[in-house]
This record gives sequence, structure tokens and C-alpha cells, in this order.
Amino acid sequence: MSQINEKVVELVRLALSLELNGEHFYRHAATATEHPKGKEMFLRLAEQEKARRGEIGALFSAIVGEHEWQRICAEEDAHARRSDVVSQLEAAFMARGHAAVADDAQALRLALELERRTIHFYGEVEKHTSDAETLRALRELIDDERYHYDFLQGQLDSVQNVGVWLDGPEFRVDGKF
Repeated sequence: MSQINEKVVELVRLALSLELNGEHFYRHAATATEHPKGKEMFLRLAEQEKARRGEIGALFSAIVGEHEWQRICAEEDAHARRSDVVSQLEAAFMARGHAAVADDAQALRLALELERRTIHFYGEVEKHTSDAETLRALRELIDDERYHYDFLQGQLDSVQNVGVWLDGPEFRVDGKF
């Protein structure tokens, strides 16, 4: 196996790990936050992460082949190892004293960090493929992750009772846009 293929296989492992452990992280955040709407939101994000496994499978099967994808999935399932990113974020939860009940803003900050790292990760994967269909699928995943990021940022702004600075006026009194 060439070096680039080994790199791609490692990226595939990381993607699978991020998605599987992203679900775990969001479920943990749901149990750690007090607000019912926050719990609902984190559980919805966990379900979206779970549903994305099929998309990830189709994408990486195209990159490394169906047989290799199945082999990697079997190994990951057998080892059930935790993503370093998710482990780091959960350790940050514990280190800040939010093991039992998370400060809602802190849970959102950690979720934002998970999404930011995932966006960056898929951007790295994008550099290792030239197939148009694969690139399209990767860009859709990146767009989904950016949507999650923006959604979480809006939630954080709301929880902290702050607004978003606008780069210009949203409207004019005279009705001209």
C-alpha cells in the first residue's frame, strides 16, 4: 500500500471514529445539561450523527473501496476505541467540574469545538481525493457540519443572551435595501 493510501485509510478511520464518537459526545452533553430544550437539541444532534454513518460509508467506500471500508468498520467496531477529539472534549468537561451537570454554555462551547474540528478534518480529507462525486459528497458533509456549527453558535448566543454583530444594517427606515 502506498503512503497516500495509508494516509487515506487513516483519514477514513478518523472519520468513522469522529462520527461514532460524535454521537456519544452529544448524548453525554444531553445528560449533562439541565435545560429541556438543550437536552432535546443535543439528542437531535446525536441522532443526526448516527444517521450520517451511511453517508460516511458511501463516501469512504468510493475512496478506499467497499471491501476496505467493511474491513475498517469491523476493526473499529471490534476495538470500539474512542476518538481523541471526543475524549479531549469530555476530559475538558470533567476538568471544568461539569461531570454531573454541565453549564449549558460550556456544553455548547465544547460542541462547537467538536464541529470545528470535524469541519477541519473533512477539509483535510478533501485534499486527498480528486474524484468529482467524492468531492461533492465531502462538500455536503462539510456544509452539514458548518450548519451544525452555526446552529450551535446561535444557541450559545441565545444562552448567553447576546446578539450577533452584523457587518451592516439589516434594513433602512426609508425601505431601501
